[in-house]
Amino acid sequence: MGFATHLGPWLLGTVKNTTSTTVGSIRNTGVTLVSQTFKKDYTGQAASATTDTICVLPAGAQIVDIKIDTLVAFTGSTAANLQLGDGSTANLYWASTDVTTQGRLAYTGAAAKLGNWCGATSTASPNGIGVGSTDVKVIATMTPTVAAVTAGTVQYTVMYAVADSTGAQAPSVSQN
Repeated sequence: MGFATHLGPWLLGTVKNTTSTTVGSIRNTGVTLVSQTFKKDYTGQAASATTDTICVLPAGAQIVDIKIDTLVAFTGSTAANLQLGDGSTANLYWASTDVTTQGRLAYTGAAAKLGNWCGATSTASPNGIGVGSTDVKVIATMTPTVAAVTAGTVQYTVMYAVADSTGAQAPSVSQN
C-alpha cells in the first residue's frame, strides 16, 4: 500500500454551494479528520522532566480529541506525571496526569483546556478558531517521581480537523 500527500483539507459532501433552503440544495460539505501518533518508551528515564514533540499541527487546525494510551505500565517510579502543551505552556492541552497504569486515559478536562483545543477563547487565528495562525508543536512533558522508570511506554494520538489554505476554520467563506 502506498501513501499520498495532499496539501490542504479535503472537503467531502454532495452539495458544495447552497442554492435554496431545501435539503439537497443546502451545502453539506465538511473537512475530514486526520490524526498523528507518537509512541515513546520511557524505560530508563530519570526522575526528572523530559519533553518530546509528539506532533505538529497545521495553522488553524482544531483539535477534536487526544488519546493517551499507556501500553506498558510504568514501574520503578511511584508516579509518571504527563502534561501536553505547546512548548510555551506545558499543560495547555492536557493537565498533569499520572499515567503509570496501563490503559487509555479518558479526557475529563476543564473547559479552559477544551477552549485551547479549538481556539474558542483566543484571537490568535482568523475568527479566533483553531490553534493559531502558524503551525503549532504539541509537546509531551513526562516527569517520573522518586526513581528512574524501569518500564513504561505511552502512545499519543492527536485527532484534528485541518483548516483551509487561508488559515481559517474550514469550510471558509470562499468555499461556501
